[in-house]
Amino acid sequence: MWSARCAERATLSPMTDTGRPHAARTRRRSMAFRVAWVSVTSAALGGLLAAVVAIVAVDRLIAEHVDQRLRAAVVTLAGELDEDEEGEWDLVATLDDENDEIVESGIRLAVFEDGRAVAGDAWITPPAPGECASYGDVGSRVRACARAYRSLVLVAAQASDVARLRVLYALSALGAVALGAGTGLVLGVGLTRWAVGPLERLAGALRHARPDADPIALGPSSDCEEVEAIRSALVELMQQSRALLEQARRFAADAAHELRTPLTALRAELELLAEETTGTDRAALERAHARVTRLSTLVERLLVLAIPPEHLERGFETIAVADVVTQEVAELSPPERERVRLELSGDGLVRGDTRLLGSLVANAVGNALKFAPEGPVTVRVTDVEPAEVVLEVEDEGPGIPEALRARVFEPFYRARPRGVAGHGLGLALIAHIARVHGGRAEIRDAAPGTRVVVHLPAWTPGPR
Repeated sequence: MWSARCAERATLSPMTDTGRPHAARTRRRSMAFRVAWVSVTSAALGGLLAAVVAIVAVDRLIAEHVDQRLRAAVVTLAGELDEDEEGEWDLVATLDDENDEIVESGIRLAVFEDGRAVAGDAWITPPAPGECASYGDVGSRVRACARAYRSLVLVAAQASDVARLRVLYALSALGAVALGAGTGLVLGVGLTRWAVGPLERLAGALRHARPDADPIALGPSSDCEEVEAIRSALVELMQQSRALLEQARRFAADAAHELRTPLTALRAELELLAEETTGTDRAALERAHARVTRLSTLVERLLVLAIPPEHLERGFETIAVADVVTQEVAELSPPERERVRLELSGDGLVRGDTRLLGSLVANAVGNALKFAPEGPVTVRVTDVEPAEVVLEVEDEGPGIPEALRARVFEPFYRARPRGVAGHGLGLALIAHIARVHGGRAEIRDAAPGTRVVVHLPAWTPGPR
C-alpha cells in the first residue's frame, strides 16, 4: 500500500523565505504516524466489530440454552402430570412440588386454562403454545416457553438479569477495543517504521545529494516499487537541473569572458585620455572610468560565480589567510586603510587559491566600509582548534535583520539601504568562495552593526 511506504517530516512552517508569517500555518505529520494511527483505529474498530458480533452470538446462544431448559422443564411437568393421572390427580399440589424442586434453578412453572392461571405462579405471562417469548422491563425481563397439554397450557419461565448482562457486554466490548487498539499501536508503529524505511533512506540520501555530482547518487536501488519510481524520477529531475545549471554557467562564463577583454581595454583608454585632458572633460572621463571599473568588477564576480567549484579547486596551495588580509588592506586607499583595524591572532593556514581568497577578503571589507561609512571596521583571523580558521569582518553599520540573513547570500539580493551603490553579489561571492574551500559563511550580530564570519578548514602539515 502506498500510504504505508511514504513519509514526510512533521514540521511547522511559520515563516516564508522573506521572514514574513504565512497566511496559514501548515502542520505536517510523518506518514509513519498517519499509518500507525490508521492501524490503531482499524484495530480498535475491528475489535469493536468483533465484540459486537461476539456479543450477539453469545446472547443468541444464551437465549437458546435458556429455551432448552424451559422446554425441558415443561416436558418434565407434563410427564409428572401423566404419572399423577394414573392415581389421584392434584394439579395444584403437583405444581407446588415441582416448583419447590427446581427453585434453585430459577425456573418457575404455571398452568393456564383459557388464559387464566389455575396452578403455579400466576405472575407468569404465557406465550402461545409451542413458542418462547420474552416480556417485562429491562431490569426484570422474563423468558417463558409454553406447551399445550390437553386443554391446558403448561408454562415454564425464568427471570433474566438483562441489565447485568448488558453491563458485562459493554465491558467486554470496551476490553476488546482497548486490546485491539493497544495491539494495533504496538504492531502498527513497528511495522510502519519498517514499511516507510525505504522512503526515509531515500530522503536521507536526497538531503546529502549534490545536483552537480557526477554521477548523481541517491543511494542503492530500492526493492520497493513506489520508492524506486520516486528515486528514478528524482535522479532524472536532478540530471535535467544539472544540465540547465551547466548551460547557465557556461553562458555566464562565456559572457563574462567576452566582456572582460574589451572592458579592460576601455579602462586603459579612459585612463590615458583622462591623463591627457583637463577641466570638465577630465572629470567626465574619470567618472566614466569609475563606472567601467565597477562594471569590470561585476563581470569578474559573475565569472567567479559561474565557474563550477570543482574547476576552482584545481591548483590549490597552502596559504596564510593573515597574509591575504594584510595584502588586501594594504591596497585600500589611505582614508579607508585608516578605518580598518587588524586583529591577527594566527597565520590561518588553509589550502586554497590566493586570488579567490583575496576577492573574498576584499568583498567583505569593501561591504563593511561601504555600509558603515563612519565607524571602524575590524578584521580578525583566528586559528580555532582542532582544525578551523575563522575570518571575521565586523562593522558598526545598520546591521541585517535575522530573518534575512540566509537570503543575503543569494546573488543579486540586497538587504541594505537602496541608496548605497552595489549589485547584491558581494556576500554571494563570499559564500561561494567559502564553499569552494570547504567552508561556510554566516552573518552574526555585532551590537551594533554586522559581523561576517567565514569558517575555513585549516591546513596542517602531514607526517614526513
